[in-house]
Amino acid sequence: MTSFVHLDYTIVHPGVARAERAFHAVKSLRQRLQGESGLATLLVTVAALSLVASIYEIVETSPEGQMLAAWVVFWIAGSALILGTRKYVGRMVQAWKRAEQDARMWEVAHADPRVMADIRCARSRAE
Repeated sequence: MTSFVHLDYTIVHPGVARAERAFHAVKSLRQRLQGESGLATLLVTVAALSLVASIYEIVETSPEGQMLAAWVVFWIAGSALILGTRKYVGRMVQAWKRAEQDARMWEVAHADPRVMADIRCARSRAE
């Protein structure tokens, strides 16, 4: 009885692959932030953080009578910051997940000719 042994050895170290993915993620994040919406969101975030920092400074230096009002304003500003950036951060996380899935699919497609054939077939149907 003859049996064939098919061994797949990885040619890339897993730590190097993770480092490359992290580098590409940071690079793509930088490119996305260079767009107008990214810069606008970054500007709003910095403005809100500076507002929170100034309110915190007021809380630390105010007498007891104004402490409650300052804390209320502080928490309102913090909540507005979180709610204002929640939608943007959610979209960025979804885009990052989609890019990761696409990258994994391409890695599988390069290793398995059947997957590549399926991708080519789907692409030709779309055209």
